[in-house]
Amino acid sequence: MSDQAASDVSLSRPPLVILTGFLGAGKTTTLNRVLGAQHHRRVGVIINELGRIDIDTRLVKSRSGDVMELAGGCVCHEVRVQSELWAAIAEVTRRGRPDVVVLETTGIAEPWSILDGLEGLGADAPAVPAAVVCVVDAEAGGAQLARYEEARAQVEAADRVLLTKLDLAPAEATVALHREIARRNPAAERASFPPGDDATAELVTWLLDARRGGGPARGRHAHAPHAHSQLTAVAFADPAPLLAEPLLAVVDRLGPALVRAKGFVHLAGEPRRGFLERAGLRTELRFGEPWGSARAATEIVLIGDGLDAGAIRRQIWACRAG
Repeated sequence: MSDQAASDVSLSRPPLVILTGFLGAGKTTTLNRVLGAQHHRRVGVIINELGRIDIDTRLVKSRSGDVMELAGGCVCHEVRVQSELWAAIAEVTRRGRPDVVVLETTGIAEPWSILDGLEGLGADAPAVPAAVVCVVDAEAGGAQLARYEEARAQVEAADRVLLTKLDLAPAEATVALHREIARRNPAAERASFPPGDDATAELVTWLLDARRGGGPARGRHAHAPHAHSQLTAVAFADPAPLLAEPLLAVVDRLGPALVRAKGFVHLAGEPRRGFLERAGLRTELRFGEPWGSARAATEIVLIGDGLDAGAIRRQIWACRAG
């Protein structure tokens, strides 16, 4: 292929921003904030969700692009899923002609494997890697980096690190986290964006622009073969209404073994859609719009160390309201 032909192919492929970060760090919140902002970019969005329930697809509120879901598995290590990923990028590009494509990975994805896969496709790659943005929970991130290889791999692959939940983290924990990130990836820019329109506008530019240095730094690419921790995903779905207090007690009893929980909850006597979330060190049950004509049902995904799916389902069934 001539240099001109290669250039033409490159120009027809959108830049790809990989939005990564450990379970509960705030990737979807960040993505929703960017997509909800007023800007003139056409953004294609691909969500890779760990677990069988496409929760994140329903949470993403895209105003300027296409949203596609890849359900099940982790894009970083299953060839079948990576094949679906390339096809999804090509389909989003064909349908939406986006200025940029954002891939939100699972919480245990290893970004270098995605980059390796794109590199292996050569001129047939559907997108050009532009950035790896890693979201890190300031409150829980230190413990996660110490415990999980996936969290460390995400930070080490990033050229930008977005710190979230700074308002929840003790000052000494934040200082220690900065030191750890700097030790693992001194070249990555660390940033945070407080609430407000001005900061959101800065976030949009920071996240969606191709890296000034030309994309993820390949010089840091010295990773070992990827091996996940013993993290398992348990999906629970049930149309029967549940009782809030016993349900929260089930989640609390799982303790530190539960890394992430997210899902919609049908609560007895409550016309509004409940949303249960465990992110970092915190568990929250909040309420949204009424179910309306939608079929009320509980759909939750729980992710953690060696979770017993049968035991969790039994315990949540015991929270039924009759």
